[in-house]
Amino acid sequence: MKFGFHTQINNWQHQATHTQMLDDIREQVQLCEQLGFDAVWLPEHHLNPEGLGNSPNPILFAADLACRTSRIKIGFACLTTTMWHPIRLAEDIALLDHLTRGRIEVGFGRGGRPSDTMPFNVKADPRNADTNRELFTETIDAVVEAWTSDYFSHQGPNYTIPPKKLPHHPFYASEEPYVVEDEVTKLTLVPKPYQEPHPPIWLMVSSEPTARLAAERGYYGMAAGTPTGVLRDFVDIYAEVRSQSGNGQFVRGDGWAVSRPVHVAPSMEEARRNFEIPVIRQREFQLYNRASRANNPKPEITWENLLENAMLAGPPELVIEQIQELREVCGIENVITFMDAGGVPHDKIMQSLELFGTRVMPAFA
Repeated sequence: MKFGFHTQINNWQHQATHTQMLDDIREQVQLCEQLGFDAVWLPEHHLNPEGLGNSPNPILFAADLACRTSRIKIGFACLTTTMWHPIRLAEDIALLDHLTRGRIEVGFGRGGRPSDTMPFNVKADPRNADTNRELFTETIDAVVEAWTSDYFSHQGPNYTIPPKKLPHHPFYASEEPYVVEDEVTKLTLVPKPYQEPHPPIWLMVSSEPTARLAAERGYYGMAAGTPTGVLRDFVDIYAEVRSQSGNGQFVRGDGWAVSRPVHVAPSMEEARRNFEIPVIRQREFQLYNRASRANNPKPEITWENLLENAMLAGPPELVIEQIQELREVCGIENVITFMDAGGVPHDKIMQSLELFGTRVMPAFA
């Protein structure tokens, strides 16, 4: 199995300086590398004044973390694709891929919080699911085309690349198809990604259409905060569609990762004491902000129901059993641990990481 570490700036009610929070995350990521974690995963979230879940520039932070590590992969779980211009996104990731010598994995997501997307692009409002999904799909397609084509152009409902009547510079190539009648008709991305043809692509899946889209495009699927039964349905749909695509037989769990809140402590009592308030706070925040739940009654969130189908917590031997059950039910072979959910103190995260890396991960080696 593979294990990852999800992190973001969870500075609840600004209990620490942001400089200290960033230093804490760096220390946590360096410990993950020492313990043998496969990857660290960064989300993208914006403009949360209460201090939960901010991650305003994950590409820049990924470059910083890459400079402080040597082996661990750095992934995005995920970039809020609908707020990005595809050329900007393609360029930034390609350059980062070179800076890290190919340690990058890219997760794309539609954006579940209007506060994350609308200040940057009103068309990205996740409450308008059809418009948002159209923008999401178009942006990804344009990014991949830019990465994989010597010369590329794109015409869609949201983007025309290059724009009409873009004048040709005499220092640039002048042959067709790059230039027609002194007008630039195709562009070329510089540099192309370090990994060929591009970094691994993941789609954040929270609905059946996105599970199908990931499978149809040949991308990996990931889910965060998804109850086990719903997750099983997503991975089954994905396996069925991938198997029909002519790329071999896929079984439940192939090509999937799942992110879960995780806290490991010497006892269940200590795990609950450390993690119950923060993880419920994080879950309530997530459900309120998700477009699909914003105007609907929220389900009751308790330690018991999270532990039943959406969280891994307790002493090492119990967490091993919980992962084994998730593996058996959903076929998942890649678990991303979300240990800083809701503002857990740094020392408790470090203890949890140490126990997970030394007592839990060896059981799946």
